[in-house]
Amino acid sequence: MLNIASVRLCTQAEGPGKRMTIWLQGCLKRCFNCCNPHMQPLVKKELMQEGALIEQIYLASEKYQICGITLLGGEPLLQAKGLLPVVRWCKQNNLSVLLFSGYTLAQIQKLPLEGAQELLDFVDVLVDGEYVDSLYDESRGIVGSSNQEIHFFTDTYSLKDFKSQVQVEVLVDEQGVKFNGWALSPKDLGAFKA
Repeated sequence: MLNIASVRLCTQAEGPGKRMTIWLQGCLKRCFNCCNPHMQPLVKKELMQEGALIEQIYLASEKYQICGITLLGGEPLLQAKGLLPVVRWCKQNNLSVLLFSGYTLAQIQKLPLEGAQELLDFVDVLVDGEYVDSLYDESRGIVGSSNQEIHFFTDTYSLKDFKSQVQVEVLVDEQGVKFNGWALSPKDLGAFKA
């Protein structure tokens, strides 16, 4: 069972190409000026079976021709065990996996979180490390601060795929207005709040 904060079936603001983006609820990090502080609390949001999420990915693939998924949050590695069947299915179906984690690669390799290390076997790109507001960096697109590193585990993507990625998408529907992407520094996002 996964605890999902939010899902975008198709976006071009959370990595290279058209992607389905899955925000996981819950994070133990408390990065100053985190862009998703509402996803930090370890509370139940939308509980979803792994198979139901795979079905959504399949439908997004059919409808939007997505090239992969992006996992962020919150902290996806807190739910690594539940994500394993999802990322395994993605790889079996030629969909790339981009993972954002507040943990560094070295920390992940030592984490006592079940499934965290195995999850990396199915990840194409890992963006790791805590967001550090004083190191805010626009030069690498969707990477928030200069201390964070991009690890390419496959040859699916390279650094050039992340160079011009700074953008934001706005979705207006019956549930309200939702922003995603990374266009401004977190302190500038206050201008969008009513």
